Amino acid sequence: MLVLLVICVVHSIRTGNVFPWIYVMVFLPGIGPAIYFFMVILPDLLRSRRAHQLKSVAARTIDPNKDYRQAIREAEMVGSVDAKRTLAEHLVQRGKYTDAIGLYQNALQGHFREDPVLWVGLARAQFLSGDGAGAQASLDELQKIDPKFVSADAHLLYARALELQGKNEDALKEYEAVTRYFAGEEARVRYAQLLDKVGRRDDAQAVYRQVMKSLDGAPKHYRSAQKEWGGIARSALRA
Repeated sequence: MLVLLVICVVHSIRTGNVFPWIYVMVFLPGIGPAIYFFMVILPDLLRSRRAHQLKSVAARTIDPNKDYRQAIREAEMVGSVDAKRTLAEHLVQRGKYTDAIGLYQNALQGHFREDPVLWVGLARAQFLSGDGAGAQASLDELQKIDPKFVSADAHLLYARALELQGKNEDALKEYEAVTRYFAGEEARVRYAQLLDKVGRRDDAQAVYRQVMKSLDGAPKHYRSAQKEWGGIARSALRA
């Protein structure tokens, strides 16, 4: 409580809020600083954060390619692996998958040959380019390099790479496995979609029902985050 009192007094002096707040804090030492914190300091913090967010949004709106140009400069001038990775991510966002693949492959050299972030990034770029076999090979190589590496996102990407190649039975096994620990409903929905695709409609409907059961009664923020997948499951059950 003493620490809070000191913080509030210093803040009031620096911001010119000495009167009448100093009396509130001095004569109500127990609750006075808490009142000042919640009525003055916290709103200022929230406004500052909101202002920063608005400033960032405005900057991106005015010049949406600023970060991209900066990433290009960093990659060209610094040439570090981190700079190459950042640029590769920008390239993926812009659909320039071939260029991103080249950057990831270039970064996977020397001490960074075993970097899992680079391998997963490479696999994702390969998958998005339509190269399911390449994505599978990259993830298989990562597993050889680090057998203990575990990533739900990478596991889901592996299942999708198999599906992209038409290896549906293998993909179903991987989808089923990843649904056991994937955070969110995407894995279950993609699993159900492939079950439906191969003619296992009853099994697909059962998985879709699991998705809806998971969402029913879930916190609002979770339902909001999983809105896309919940919508797919709901539509599939109505079909």
